[in-house]
Amino acid sequence: MSEYLDFMFKSYIVDFSANFGYFFACAVLLRVIMELNRTVGLMDVPNDRSSHIRPTPSGGGLAIALIVLVANWKVIDVCPEFLAGGLLLAAVGLADDIRKLPVLPRLVTQAVTIGSAILLLPTSAPIMGVPAWAIKAVLFPAGVWFVNVYNFMDGIDGLAGGYANAAALGFLLCIQAGLKVEGWNVDVYRQIFYITMAFLIFNWSPAKIFMGDTGSTFLGFVFFVLGARSLILGNYAIYSFVIIMSFFWIDATITLTRRFRAGAKIFRAHREHAFHKAAGLFGHWKVSAFIILVTLLWLNPMARLAVMHAHIAALVTLLAVLPVFAVIVLFNPGSPEDGPAIRLVSRMVGNVQKNRP
Repeated sequence: MSEYLDFMFKSYIVDFSANFGYFFACAVLLRVIMELNRTVGLMDVPNDRSSHIRPTPSGGGLAIALIVLVANWKVIDVCPEFLAGGLLLAAVGLADDIRKLPVLPRLVTQAVTIGSAILLLPTSAPIMGVPAWAIKAVLFPAGVWFVNVYNFMDGIDGLAGGYANAAALGFLLCIQAGLKVEGWNVDVYRQIFYITMAFLIFNWSPAKIFMGDTGSTFLGFVFFVLGARSLILGNYAIYSFVIIMSFFWIDATITLTRRFRAGAKIFRAHREHAFHKAAGLFGHWKVSAFIILVTLLWLNPMARLAVMHAHIAALVTLLAVLPVFAVIVLFNPGSPEDGPAIRLVSRMVGNVQKNRP
């Protein structure tokens, strides 16, 4: 653990000056986007399903997407589908932030970008003993789902940006421990890490700007494509991805599955995710900080352990995600009814108020 704490200190403090350009560029672009949004009236106006109470500029994810895409323009020689897909998703996300688009064109865009990235994965050899075509067949729906997962989970201040920051650090840690990736993948993780540090200054509660679909779908696409390209190297990268991203995929999967079974429109905005319910009880910043800290101090080290000890990676993955699953289930996601956690806290608060003189 001490080695990981040293890695965190080096990443957040020592290496900051060498990567300040990403941080600074994001901060400047966010200020420009905020002023432009206010000038032309492009604000996210709250409604009865919103988690915020005042009109707030959206589309801040444009800064994240632009910096990553421009910084990696040379990747066009080795992975043009990464740049083209990221640009297309960011553009459609921005259009959706400006004026809500129907679900179908958004899904078609996601299917095209993910499908291209998966189809063009540079391998035809078996991956972990499984035929490449079978792996790709599974990765396609998983990728479309994960892009939407990241979008669904962008619902409270500081969560999507903070999770991207912690996850990027986790993947960098796993790479240091032996996770095989292409060289340009390391650059992208590092860029996201320092870009989201700047984004959090503006997005931490109370948020001055939202990421919007521009950023959430872009980040979902980036994390998934990098994970897929690492997986084809045959080093069990699936375990690190499942562990590090567990808060997002578990909450979203349980919530949307239960809502679908109940006949609800799963793409319609709602407040039934576990993080929504927790934020209603504890507040935005406490919930975001809790999830970020658990990712940094539990999930990331466990992902590193899975990379270093491939023979027990499945067991490590199970041990890592079970506590996350338990915490999420306590809030009864996907249902309008309160979960055990909310009932317990409400009862405790009620008893405290009752016993006051």
